Amino acid sequence: PTPRVYARFPFFNMMNNADIFTSLDVRPHKAVTIRSEIHWMRLASGSDLWYLGGGSFQPWTFGYVGRPGNGNRGLATLYDASVDYAVNAHFAVTGYFGYANGKSVIRSIYPDNKNERFGYLELTYRF
Repeated sequence: PTPRVYARFPFFNMMNNADIFTSLDVRPHKAVTIRSEIHWMRLASGSDLWYLGGGSFQPWTFGYVGRPGNGNRGLATLYDASVDYAVNAHFAVTGYFGYANGKSVIRSIYPDNKNERFGYLELTYRF
């Protein structure tokens, strides 16, 4: 499965992990939706892999990579927020920002830079 639906910051997938999260969706105006989430993630087992990727989309790769947990389970705490603005029935704008605070699995692979930031601006036109 693609991580996009459940994780707009695509550094993890749904395989071999536990994801406990809370979400707050606020609609201050019919054209504006504000969404914020906090995810506490860990591997299901210290012998599991940390899977990343968007799925099979090329004929020569499977579309996922698995990184070893090195006996650790703590993956990350992810904080994110987005704002969706429906300009009209056809055009919408979304802004997103996420911050991942890497835990023991990520720290064992990337000891010098365990935290990450990701953001985007998305324009959608429906016809």
